[in-house]
Amino acid sequence: MSRNYGIGSRVMSDAGQIIVNRKFHGGYQSKYDIGQRWGYFSKWAREKGIKKMEDVTPALVVEYGQQLQRELDAGDRKSSSAPKNYVSAVNTVMKLATNNEWQTVRPGKDCGIQRRVYIPVENKAMTQATHQTAQREVSERLSCLLELQRTFGLRFKESCLLNPKLALKEAVKHGHITLKAGTKGGKRRTVPCRSTGILALQSATSVQDGRSMIPKNMSYGDFRGECYAEAKLAEISFHPERHAYTHERYMEITGAPAPIEAGWSRKERIANLANHLNVSEIEAKEIDRAARLQISIELGHNRVEITNAYLG
Repeated sequence: MSRNYGIGSRVMSDAGQIIVNRKFHGGYQSKYDIGQRWGYFSKWAREKGIKKMEDVTPALVVEYGQQLQRELDAGDRKSSSAPKNYVSAVNTVMKLATNNEWQTVRPGKDCGIQRRVYIPVENKAMTQATHQTAQREVSERLSCLLELQRTFGLRFKESCLLNPKLALKEAVKHGHITLKAGTKGGKRRTVPCRSTGILALQSATSVQDGRSMIPKNMSYGDFRGECYAEAKLAEISFHPERHAYTHERYMEITGAPAPIEAGWSRKERIANLANHLNVSEIEAKEIDRAARLQISIELGHNRVEITNAYLG
């Protein structure tokens, strides 16, 4: 029986992007990433003789996932997360196209894609010197956003949609701020307000002219574009501020530097932490895990494993 997903005879890659733009409830970057990954799948499928979304089957996607894993094993792909993310993107598009009737292809069980364990070898945190230099080079509003991101571990969108005036009142009264707008998956979370937090919020309120850090009468999309253009000129990106937050929090919680900052390898980090704190390795392992769990919660992930990408 022929199926029609309401996108006519368009090229499959274009059809998928249109569906994502129409139906996917996510941010600009997420839509872009899914579209790019769908385009890659469409090119691969075309080489297999598949030119229409109606002809895409779970079996085809399983074959695609297995091919991605082979490319990773052969060293053709640098990112260990690619196979899983690319298969997930196909699932997302097909679910949107079929109104959730699509049979999800599981990257692990169906394709044999191994769960990634990403341990960085390069410190991605923005140094304090770079942070201060960037603040001098960008506008006052963007300077405040950088400070909020670094002080509270905020994603870019979260820092834009934060209401500093309300957050400041909450911080003074309760010692933390509550994040609601712009969080991943719309999940609410609280973040502790440390000694520098009050100053960061006070500075932000001085430039706030609406209900958030976005200028009054300006859309988030336009403001985002403006900020990214400024950041490009200053030769910085935003996520390294979030990395810096995790390093500071790890030091505050454990009394030791983040493994990636100290240059400790994955195999030796617990032994080095034990020596640094003058405790047993069993105690060091528990201290490390407790700190990672707390930090992951503050980042809005709630998974200890995610901190590997930040802390090493």
